[in-house]
This record gives sequence, C-alpha cells and structure tokens, in this order.
Amino acid sequence: MKNYVIAALVVLVVLLAVGFAPIERATNEVLRHGSLTGVENCIEYSKSDLLSGDAVKAACVRAFEKPLYSSESATGRAGPSFFQGIVRWTGNLENKTSDHVTTWVAISVSVYGEDGSEREFSADTSIWIDPLRSADFSVTLRALELSILDDIEFCELTDDEPKSCMSWGVTDVRGLEV
Repeated sequence: MKNYVIAALVVLVVLLAVGFAPIERATNEVLRHGSLTGVENCIEYSKSDLLSGDAVKAACVRAFEKPLYSSESATGRAGPSFFQGIVRWTGNLENKTSDHVTTWVAISVSVYGEDGSEREFSADTSIWIDPLRSADFSVTLRALELSILDDIEFCELTDDEPKSCMSWGVTDVRGLEV
C-alpha cells in the first residue's frame, strides 16, 4: 500500500512540474490520429503568435492524416498546362467518400511512345476536399518536357496496349475521418 501512495505522489509531482498540456497532446495524437477531431485539437493546442493559422493547420493536417484505402476515392478530370516552359497537370478532383476529407493526393502521368514504351511522371500535392465535394488542383511535373507532349492525345480507356498517347491517375490518397 505504501508503494502505491509513493507512486501516486511521484506521478502527481511530475504532472505538476511538466503540466497537463504535453499529456493532452500525446493522448490526442494516440487516440485521434487520422481524424478531423485530432486536427482540431492539434490546432487548439498549437495556438501561436509566431505562426499563421494556415501554417498551424497545415502542420496539424500533415501530422494527423492517414492513407485512404482506395485511390478511386478521389477521381476527376485533368490535363497538361504550360507556363514559362514548365509542364503542370491541372484539373478538378472529386472526393467520392462521405466520411473522409481528402487532404493529399499523388498524381501519376504516363506517356506511351510509338513502340508502347511507357514513361511515368509523378507529383503530389496537399489539397482539401470535403466529403462528396470537389476541388481544383495543380502539380508541377518538372521532369516532363514540353516536347514530349507535342501532338499526343489521351489514351482510349479500352486500349490494352497503348501507343502514342498519354494517361493519368491518382495513385495515392491521404485524408481525415470526419
């Protein structure tokens, strides 16, 4: 019995010395990882005069987001755009889930040569898409040269062996449970 009392006093002294905030933060990270509630609590714990609200939100979202199981949970329409010789892939993505916010996506663009050889280019971006909503996105594909896309069309969905065409897709999705 005496050992329990001593242990309880030691814990109480440590809590008073350290404070409850670190324990609340650690508990939030463990119990609410991958949830919107966890991000909201993280933002509340991270109030700062040194960082903007957007910077705090971005850091909390990155810390709490989790991989979503299907890249098909974010689909849409997109294509190449060019600005000062740089290829960007721009478009609109739809969050097809009703219970998650989409917070990050990885995009892959495949360009098929005349012989069917494939060159793949990828990029990722943070994004915020509410459940069953859509949002615009744009990623830079620095390795993709403008000349590669000259006179090339999108592949047909029925192409078993695509040639002289391009295709794209979402390869990875992260988000937060609502």
